[in-house]
Amino acid sequence: MASVTEAEGLAELGLWQDAWEVLEDLPAHEGSAPAALRVKLACCLPLNAWETGRHIADLLREGDEADRRNAATFFHALAVRWLAEGDRYAAGEAVKAALSTWPKQRLKMLEDPEVSDLL
Repeated sequence: MASVTEAEGLAELGLWQDAWEVLEDLPAHEGSAPAALRVKLACCLPLNAWETGRHIADLLREGDEADRRNAATFFHALAVRWLAEGDRYAAGEAVKAALSTWPKQRLKMLEDPEVSDLL
């Protein structure tokens, strides 16, 4: 039987696609729980699942501190991606989302030369 713990272990090993598949096999009520969403969000970056990640990050914005930190980290990465694609407006929106989700992300963004000028 698939479990979030199994998916976490696979993700920790860098087996992103395998972790994703385990999460997809979970019953809906387990797959939509915060613990599962956190693992799935971690998989989104290496799997380039940006739209899914954005949706999950939006869901986690109202969660506990770990949820908010993970969501803000994703929004930070999304800002970097959009800057690389030349979409400064979308990158700015991602920065705003990160900071409103978890204000402590500002410190990491100030240290990131790719997004620091958007602050």
